[in-house]
Amino acid sequence: MERRRYLTALGVLGTTGLAGCLSDDSRNSDDGNGTNGDDNGSDTNAESNSDDDVPVSEVIDSYFEAAAAEDTAALADIVHTSSPLHPDSWEGDGWEFQGDRYEDIEGYDTEMVTADGSVDDIRELEAAQFWFQETDLEEEIGSEDIALVDVEVDGLETDGPERWVLVTEDDEWRLFFRGVVDDTPADPKEAFEEPIEDEDNDVVKEIDWDYEQEDGDGTLSDAEWARVVLTDSPGIDAETVRIESTIAGTELEFYNDSEGELSTSWAGNWGAVQLNPDGDQIVVTAVQNGTEKVVHREHYLPDKDS
Repeated sequence: MERRRYLTALGVLGTTGLAGCLSDDSRNSDDGNGTNGDDNGSDTNAESNSDDDVPVSEVIDSYFEAAAAEDTAALADIVHTSSPLHPDSWEGDGWEFQGDRYEDIEGYDTEMVTADGSVDDIRELEAAQFWFQETDLEEEIGSEDIALVDVEVDGLETDGPERWVLVTEDDEWRLFFRGVVDDTPADPKEAFEEPIEDEDNDVVKEIDWDYEQEDGDGTLSDAEWARVVLTDSPGIDAETVRIESTIAGTELEFYNDSEGELSTSWAGNWGAVQLNPDGDQIVVTAVQNGTEKVVHREHYLPDKDS
């Protein structure tokens, strides 16, 4: 996989747009009819694309420019019409796009994963099952060209590289989906670290492993959850307490909202985190003056010995 670097000129953002250092990948070298050499056009993935067939920087630059300008008409031109990211999917429900988070982008790195992706590759991304649970992707885009690119952006707060899915439509490459790779280990126990017990209950009072979470419609969630209850009588000073399930990737924080000698406004609160059904670990971290300390780490094992 070749790693490429693109810079954006933010001084003119919103007027002339993003200036990209477009390499050879900015050309689409199909045969002019969008079939990339497939005469019958029935399966555009039948012929292999090269990395340079996919105009990665052109699509990304156009998306960031439109997003920063909150130009939904421009977004509609760069996003695939079958995508949940397309304005038609959310404007009709009264949602409003806010592009503030894109204004400070300084540049981005890209790494081509594959220029010949598949619908199965899309389904492997986290959140894809949710967004496409009622969508027949084979019918929607299965005959189109699909490319997957890892994108890491400077100036945009993310947990790491995002995997962008680009799909052709009317012979043009468009953004179809953005998600993170589901890197859940086959055996979660392999990622477990040594348990740490908050023996004095300085931060953690208890963990309720039988907690049941409701979905938005008021029904009980089918997922596994745990409720972490923080102590009423803190034994340490912490301006922030972070609770996370490291395998499922759920995280929440309680911040100090008052000034004083002891930063304990988080005391007595509780938070629920989703668990990986095959095993997980809950980690509770106390943060004070930029120093982080893990005060509790406990494993979840869904069997009779857990």
